Amino acid sequence: MQTKLNPEYLISTLKKCIKWKNDQSITESKAVLNIFMDFLKLRIIPKTDSAKNVFVTYLNNPLSEKLEGKLEVWIEIGLKEKPENKDELLKKIELVENFNNSSGIKTKVTEKPEKVTIKEETEDEQFIAEKLFDDDDDDDDELFAPELKDPIIIPWDFSEVAGYALKHALLYAPIIGAQIYLLHIVKKESDIDNAIAKLEKLADKTFEKYNIRPNPLVKTGNIFTSITEIANNNRAKMVIMGTHGIKGMQKLTGSWALKVIAGTNTPFVVVQEAPANQKIKDIVFPVNHAKENKQKLKQAKKLAQHYQLKFILLVAKDISNAQYRRNTKTNLNYVKSFFRQNNIMYEVIAVEGTSDSTEATLQYSAKNNPDLIMILTTKNINIQDYMLGADEQKIIANRSGIPVMCINPKKVVFSSYGGFGGSQ
Repeated sequence: MQTKLNPEYLISTLKKCIKWKNDQSITESKAVLNIFMDFLKLRIIPKTDSAKNVFVTYLNNPLSEKLEGKLEVWIEIGLKEKPENKDELLKKIELVENFNNSSGIKTKVTEKPEKVTIKEETEDEQFIAEKLFDDDDDDDDELFAPELKDPIIIPWDFSEVAGYALKHALLYAPIIGAQIYLLHIVKKESDIDNAIAKLEKLADKTFEKYNIRPNPLVKTGNIFTSITEIANNNRAKMVIMGTHGIKGMQKLTGSWALKVIAGTNTPFVVVQEAPANQKIKDIVFPVNHAKENKQKLKQAKKLAQHYQLKFILLVAKDISNAQYRRNTKTNLNYVKSFFRQNNIMYEVIAVEGTSDSTEATLQYSAKNNPDLIMILTTKNINIQDYMLGADEQKIIANRSGIPVMCINPKKVVFSSYGGFGGSQ
């Protein structure tokens, strides 16, 4: 039963409750559905305005992927912070399952399993751009009135690597029209004034040197949950975060930091060093067999609107698994088609001597020193440990110190076009 205590299962159960409550053909008493929903709202969801707003808004729009992603983060936080509620939660889940069994519901309300149909594409094959490359996320309604203006958020702890993150932000901000915010978290309200004073001095010095003044931002709370909340509520353009290589990543991601990265819709740029160049030109874009590869394209397009970029579409050449090889080829054709239709420069490079995309990325990056590597985070994070996948840790903490942009994937399926399908 403990396996049911994960955010995805709880949201799936919540979807059932919403559907059944609105189904007029079900005459069985629906009180148990309210019991589960109220318990989730009052005992699991953190007692913050942002968390409550997400929950209430989701009840009216359970098909919204953006809301679902935010709610998943809040549920995970609630489960972690309130473990004493887990036994009672299991009882509420059992009530919902008993309702399903006793009410004679015959139609399935669970999500459909992923349908995978593989079709190899030729390089000359045309795709339906209106369907495949739709940027409908840009049209989503604002859920919150943003407090910050076009923010680039830098988690600030007055460390050397935080200073590196600021230098990277100074490259991005004037090009993409963003405002830099130095986010410092304190435990007590009495510490706010002192922290603001320090940040104001830093902001003044930065303005004197670079003619750009970052905005001090001091909040009480937890550094990881606060970053998520602020980034989500203000639709941040990106978060730029400093770390000390693999040792720093282990310290940083061993608890909540992965949920910061993987739990928002905001791209995270993780840096180890100051920028090597004053312009962003070359971006490594690994392509492998995973169907989520498409989801880096939207951010690639946004960057290409502001920078004269060349994307290195990187694949491992010696893929022994036939299915992975076919999927990688299909994905590569899809990405190439997207870049051609959006007039984005790219080059395809197959790295010899390896079948592993991560190893290919590390080998190429070590030899060629690109300005950025763009990767996806793991979709389903183990609730027990919150650790980054080994492959992601290797890339993010690469020994060359190359910045890595991490993008959080959604669930997708393969479409009948042979490329990527829509998000689930």
